[in-house]
Amino acid sequence: MRVPLAWCNLVHNKLRTLVASSGVAFAVILVFMQLGFLGAVETTAMLIYEALDFDLVVRSPMYLHLAEPRSFPRNRLHMAEACPGVQQAIPFHCEISQWQNPYTRRIRGILVMGVAPETPAFTIPEIREKARLLTVPEYVLIDRKCRSEFGPSNGQQFSDKDIGVMAEVGRQRVRIAGHYSLGAGLASDGSLISSEVGFQRLLPGRSHDEVSLGLVKLVPGVNPQTAAECLRKRLPADVEVLTRAEVVEFERNRWINETSIGLIFSLGVFVAVVVGTAIAYQVLSTDVTKHLPEFATLKAMGYTPGYLSAVVLKQALALAVLGFIPGAILSEVLYQITTATVNIPIEMTQLNFTMVLGLTVGMCAISGLAALRKALLADPADLF
Repeated sequence: MRVPLAWCNLVHNKLRTLVASSGVAFAVILVFMQLGFLGAVETTAMLIYEALDFDLVVRSPMYLHLAEPRSFPRNRLHMAEACPGVQQAIPFHCEISQWQNPYTRRIRGILVMGVAPETPAFTIPEIREKARLLTVPEYVLIDRKCRSEFGPSNGQQFSDKDIGVMAEVGRQRVRIAGHYSLGAGLASDGSLISSEVGFQRLLPGRSHDEVSLGLVKLVPGVNPQTAAECLRKRLPADVEVLTRAEVVEFERNRWINETSIGLIFSLGVFVAVVVGTAIAYQVLSTDVTKHLPEFATLKAMGYTPGYLSAVVLKQALALAVLGFIPGAILSEVLYQITTATVNIPIEMTQLNFTMVLGLTVGMCAISGLAALRKALLADPADLF
């Protein structure tokens, strides 16, 4: 009967195994959190675009991101509507302004979006219905996902109790006419929706003849890429046309690869893997060192290096599993806490789960074999 040597090594000293698995679990949590934040960057980058109803986007060539879209002449939308296959081109306004908490008077940045109440451009039924309330320029809809620092009356999130409350945006008085649930992404901690006239009132530097984005709806069955090429040929060079897929890729690349936010979390994933490997190496190296005489004895008895490597690999795999399970559970708890407290949508995706499991096994396996190297290279007689 074969002795499960790897398992016996682990259960021989339960306290040491607990400490070892805790170290691996810590490394797992590090990797999960960094991947979670990196995924949140990508998710929030497209949060508002996913809620908008469009097939193509017309925008300024100077566009940076949704909070700094620049502007272009409104008549470009009329030109777009004259192109074959275009059903409608809806104006959409967005820009960052300053919201003053109605109770504490503290100021925070807020994303202001301006829509035509009769064609609000959103696919969310709640927003489409409540946009009809924007009958007066001072009326606004406020996002329930705004942080509590924006001043909801209950101290947590905006609700029906806040309808009618007066606040200040960009030094202009506004009245809350309703609320909705969307989220603003990484550019600001909150958002609000106003009418087009209300938007010009809150952002006095913007003219009625300028828009931030043109949301183009195509006739059903028209190929978006073909329609985009047609618009690019017909519209002047002061605008650019993108399909929905191109918008997604642009925003993702912008936030993940070009901004410091995406780069920080991308680097964080790499650092977390390095730290995890170092922790796993220290854990397994210590264990191999403590059992060095036993490994030397096995080597002197004729056991091959392959057998010894298999023992350490099995031990590393067991440690990986013992560390991964509590690490994944604690990471999910931290995801939920982070989402609830700071409104950053962090999710435990199947891809991240599989990736971290593979990294954990790989880190432990590589670390175990690196720790065993000195035993494999040493003369058994010198180890006693």
